[in-house]
Amino acid sequence: MRPTTTRLGAAILTAALGGTLLAHTPAATAATAGSAFPQSASPASASPASASPASGRAAADFGYTISFPRHVRRGGSLVYTVKIKNRKAKGQHYVLLAGTFSTRFRRIKVISKPRSVSCSVKRRSLSCWITSLDRGDATAVRIRAWAGSRRGTAAVRFGAITTSDAKADRGRLVKKVRRTIKADTRIR
Repeated sequence: MRPTTTRLGAAILTAALGGTLLAHTPAATAATAGSAFPQSASPASASPASASPASGRAAADFGYTISFPRHVRRGGSLVYTVKIKNRKAKGQHYVLLAGTFSTRFRRIKVISKPRSVSCSVKRRSLSCWITSLDRGDATAVRIRAWAGSRRGTAAVRFGAITTSDAKADRGRLVKKVRRTIKADTRIR
């Protein structure tokens, strides 16, 4: 079939169904808005992704923005910038940011962070303990990752969990973090 015929057929089908293929229903929009993290983060060339880490009241209290490049050459490096902001939560809070990098990456390194942030990288896993986030405070962590020598898609999954307990066990918190933000980059 010709592309014009295919488009015309799709337009007729859409009109016959009342436009339900092109428009989101309010129920579907509410279901996607209620999720804690979007399924995938947007690349930096389009727009950064914003998400909230936890469900309920804490979901609106913190905001996360992740930016990254859409494409990278084989063997090249790319930089992920994760910005965290305490929007509404009163008092001092602590955030544990966790990331899991796919096997398409050779090496991961934290290249910039504030003094109040301590990060550790083990193989392809990242965890950062962010302290002193009072109401209205924001911080950013930049991570450099080196792509491998094979073409494909390099994926990173980020997640975060917040607490007001300064002496929380980080090892237990890392296990509780659900890494639901997926950032995909094509290796050319």
